[in-house]
Amino acid sequence: MYKPTIFIVDDEPLNLKLSAECLSQYYVIHLARSGQDAVTYLEQNRVDIILLDIMMPEMDGFETADKIRNIPLNAQTPIIYLTADNSVETIEKAFDSGAIDYILKPFRKKELLVRVKNRIETEKLKITLYSAMERNEHLLDIVNHHVAFIKTDTGGNITEASSCFCDIFHVTKNKLIGQNMNIFKSGRTPSYVYELLWKIITSGQTHIHEIEDRNFAGETNWFEVTISSDISKDNCMLGYIAFYTNIDEKIQYQHDAHTDHLTGLNNRSKFEKEIKKEIYRAERYKKDFSIIMVDIDHFKDVNDNFGHEVGDSVLKEFAVLLAQNIRHSDMISRWGGEEFIILCPNTDSQSAAVLAEKLRVTIEKFVFKIIGHKTASFGVAQFSKENDAKKLFLEVDQALYEAKKQGRNRVISWNK
Repeated sequence: MYKPTIFIVDDEPLNLKLSAECLSQYYVIHLARSGQDAVTYLEQNRVDIILLDIMMPEMDGFETADKIRNIPLNAQTPIIYLTADNSVETIEKAFDSGAIDYILKPFRKKELLVRVKNRIETEKLKITLYSAMERNEHLLDIVNHHVAFIKTDTGGNITEASSCFCDIFHVTKNKLIGQNMNIFKSGRTPSYVYELLWKIITSGQTHIHEIEDRNFAGETNWFEVTISSDISKDNCMLGYIAFYTNIDEKIQYQHDAHTDHLTGLNNRSKFEKEIKKEIYRAERYKKDFSIIMVDIDHFKDVNDNFGHEVGDSVLKEFAVLLAQNIRHSDMISRWGGEEFIILCPNTDSQSAAVLAEKLRVTIEKFVFKIIGHKTASFGVAQFSKENDAKKLFLEVDQALYEAKKQGRNRVISWNK
């Protein structure tokens, strides 16, 4: 049985080892520790997918990708970037250089397997489809019923749709033809996602993205969508062709990985990722932001006097109370145990302290179902340009410690 070949390029031996161990059961693996070694190998060997690190000495991932595109044997080989940098600039540059996807490091093994598998299957489907169009009407009919795709003109108006696509979106082909692709918008996707998508595909590049779309039954699903230019035999631009693959299971996995299963809030891992993004935005756009750490006062007494089941019930009530009283722009996570943490974008410490005091009073007045009244202590810290995430967490933790030291049921802001 044929195993696809995965070529992994990374200057860090540990990353190579982890990637290879994760994928070797399903694919033939070849490794390189530099961009030049990768180019040399690819000049003589055809591979199915390239996993390429961006940050490498001497020749980074972008320069390496440019050289690979000039190698006839692998000029069309899909490239997936491996990077710890998820800034907008890096993502745009990655797609501008011809990447089909990027994976953030450190990666989860299951996510890496899913993404590589999707790339392999997508390439197989594309090859199957184009072959069918050129050589075999019978195979085209099979593709029509098993591959979800649509064609549009250059303005995004639908000109063709497969039966598989129509089935997935609960619509007839006659009703779909002539409609604009905007009809699938779920209303939950930020406008900049569509702006970036349009910028990439109108430049003639293939773009792969994950998006939540709405079908004609009013339901939403997550899809991985591959959009390519539709070019005529005489090289005229006809429009675009988009392939859809349902990824609801993958999105659910990602959600589970970022969710605290007791309270339903974001977990600590998710918060730590978001804080890095917020620090990047604060440094680039000179915006303030603050964090609030909350601790339920004397929570151990609840578990000791009422039992852990009641303690869990209190944590759930507490989580709902916080979530209902923060602002729409704020993000709340369970930090651990009876501690919660709130990210407040575009907010200085004074305004964050006002929010914290509002929450403190709300909690103090609230009557929990079994235990009655309970209070909480709050620490507040504002990000400054001298900070990093670790220092910011230390400052808010020290502010919270001071609030408890001074008698609990109060708000203390960190002061340098």
